[in-house]
Amino acid sequence: MNGPAGPLRRVFVIDDEPHIHRLIALLLGDGYRVDSARTAAEALDRIHETPYDVVLIDEELPEVDGFDLLRKLKKVTPELAVILTTAQATVKAAVRAMQLGAYNYVRKTLSADELRAAVNRAAEHGNLAREVRRLRGEVERARGVVQLIGDAPPMRQLISLAERVANSDATVLIFGESGTGKELLARTLHRLGPRADLPFVAFDCSALSPSLLEAELFGHEKGAFTGAGKARRGLFREAHGGTIFLDEIGDIAAPVQNKLLRVLQEREIKPVGGDQFVKIDVRVLAATNKDLKQQVARGHFREDLYWRLAVVPIQVPPLRERREDIPQLAAHILARRRGAAKTFANNEARYPTRISANALARLSAYHWPGNIREMENVLSRAAILCDGEEIRSDDLDLVGLERADGDAALGKFTVDAAKGMPLKKVVDDAVRELERKAIADALKRCDGSASKAAKLLGISRASIYNKIREYRLS
Repeated sequence: MNGPAGPLRRVFVIDDEPHIHRLIALLLGDGYRVDSARTAAEALDRIHETPYDVVLIDEELPEVDGFDLLRKLKKVTPELAVILTTAQATVKAAVRAMQLGAYNYVRKTLSADELRAAVNRAAEHGNLAREVRRLRGEVERARGVVQLIGDAPPMRQLISLAERVANSDATVLIFGESGTGKELLARTLHRLGPRADLPFVAFDCSALSPSLLEAELFGHEKGAFTGAGKARRGLFREAHGGTIFLDEIGDIAAPVQNKLLRVLQEREIKPVGGDQFVKIDVRVLAATNKDLKQQVARGHFREDLYWRLAVVPIQVPPLRERREDIPQLAAHILARRRGAAKTFANNEARYPTRISANALARLSAYHWPGNIREMENVLSRAAILCDGEEIRSDDLDLVGLERADGDAALGKFTVDAAKGMPLKKVVDDAVRELERKAIADALKRCDGSASKAAKLLGISRASIYNKIREYRLS
């Protein structure tokens, strides 16, 4: 048996004993090309260079054991077929290997026929996994931006822009208040783009001090600072070939800004404590809830970095500027939460599936300072506390949702209007009436100044001018 029919299969052997590499190449024979590495660090550096069919990892490697390397490889290339090899197999180790994503766990004493069979099965499994992911990506791209929910004009504009930007490799800076779904937009851009089959790494830049942030993003060498017991690759290298999403980019300190600028300009990083620059291939998406132009004017953010990040700036609208999407969003949130509750409760969970007209009108009237994240929290708590299959207005009182001005009158309006009318029409009419009243009151308080009224209501000037025309307000 000389090897598989068809294309040459590429096998990567990671073992600190050189004779193992030669032995495996000899046992596999013709039809296989065998490359080798002796350490985990060397393997991680080279894994991006060649699309291997199968990787064989020794369970016991110097510095980083085979299980840790397996975990890292599966993060970088999830469909990669990995076989863990060992001198003495145990059931406990085999279970651990399978849990970490290994295709197989075998003894090093396999015969030539057994080794070829194991490698061939792993290669076919890897090919199938890659094909499934490719087809899933094509289906998602054909469907469009399925996770960005909403039909309001600001959302239609956002979705249209996202679909155009996704296929490029441009750096995108996403603006928006907390809770508006900036990370969801970043994940959608990645999923619809050409890097969809490669890693997506998300990180909150406000979570660490400048020194730790630098090491987390760019990696560090062993002994680079106190506590650096072993080398770390860093998130940029973890995202190699794919996308890195840097949330709260406006919070990074000046030293990290300098390094990030070089990454965007030169597409290379230098680990903390390292001497050599490392080339990377990563699409960068960033997000902030701060006014970065104002940060630049104050000297808190580098202007050249801002322009490098904002090649394509995208604004995610707050929930109060897309109130007509609230019924659709509420239905989506409840359906998703209900699915999760049923999963954890073995399909026996009681979970509400409907919202009363009054409750939906209150949701639509509320100003939502925490945006969609706050709405998810409110609906989750209301679903837990409510009795029956429907969330009512009283349930929103239990979770502390404030009543908007004129809410009592609005509630009466929806009850009366609901007789013989579709729920969506009831909610749309209620929201329009409340919105018209709120804008009229704001204009009155601001002596007719549309700009001041827009600021008071927390919406853009363009939005208030459109609403003034729509409601024929003076």
